[in-house]
Order: sequence, then structure tokens, then C-alpha cells
Amino acid sequence: MGARFGLLLVLALVTMRVALPARVQDPSALLATWKDGEIRESFDGAARITQIAVAVMPAGQHGSLTVIVSARWPGRTRLKPIDEFEIRANVGLHVNPNLIRQPTMLFVMDPDSDRTRVLDLNERLQTPPTGAGSAIDTGRATISLTELIQLLRARTLSAEIFALPLTFTPEQLEALRKFGDRVLAPPQ
Repeated sequence: MGARFGLLLVLALVTMRVALPARVQDPSALLATWKDGEIRESFDGAARITQIAVAVMPAGQHGSLTVIVSARWPGRTRLKPIDEFEIRANVGLHVNPNLIRQPTMLFVMDPDSDRTRVLDLNERLQTPPTGAGSAIDTGRATISLTELIQLLRARTLSAEIFALPLTFTPEQLEALRKFGDRVLAPPQ
């Protein structure tokens, strides 16, 4: 009886996708607290690091993801230009749970024009280890200053993240540009 109960408990946890303590997420990845287009800046006194981030929620036929673009620097005041940025994608409740997600992150800037550019982050994408039967829920990649500027200059933007085709709205592009205005401003 004891072994059978243990097996049922494991099956229940896997089926319900209960978050286990071994998989702690970055506080900026908490989906319930972000609004589409929201920009946040915070200082971690213990680590002495400032972080600024913007969250956008591009959508496609299988749902929408939360995409967070962030920058970090030591101390409260930025003393030099930022040259590396992080893009984090998180799957929430607004994604078709039956879609098999793959570790992909690809951005297409101005796809319907002669200025089309592709930012392929598949090789840089880092996802937590997953076991049999589990789905990819989060991933992150770093981009350079040049790549961020290319994203900010896009008139239209689409993406494939975790094999989900997504489209960014004009309002989401504007939120990304406002984030860019803050992080690309000259250091103080």
C-alpha cells in the first residue's frame, strides 16, 4: 500500500506540474505581477546591483508569452554604457498547454519589407533541465547592444519562441523603445 501511494503521489505532482523547490525562478519572471508594457527599475542592496526591465506579452494563435528584456549594472548609478542585455521568455496560463514547446528563440524584424533582419538566439537560449513529459516554461538568452538597437529600430516585429509564432503590437514596440531610451541614455 505504501509504494502504491508513493507512486500515485509522484504521478499527481507530475500531472499537476507542481513547482518544486529545486526550480526557483527569478523574481522578475513572476507572470502575475507584470503588466503588458510595464517598465521596472530596482536596486538589490545585498548584491549591490541595479536592474531595469520591460515586459511585453506578444500573442499568436496558440496564446501569449511574457517576454522580459532587462539590463543590469553594479551599484545604484550607472557609470558606463551597458553592452549586454537579457531576454527572458516565460509561458503562463495564456498558452495552449497541448502545444509541444521546443527550445527556440528567434526574432524577425520588419518581416514584410526589404529591411528584414533575423535575430536567431537558438544557440544562446538557456532553459532549465526538463524531464520526460515536462514542458519548457522559461528560457533566457543574452544579446549585445547592437542586437538590442536592431530590435528597437524594427517597425514591425514577430518571433518564434518555444516554437510558438508570436506578433508584437505597436504598443509593445513602443514600450521596448521607452526601455531603450532609459538604458541607452548616457551614464551619469
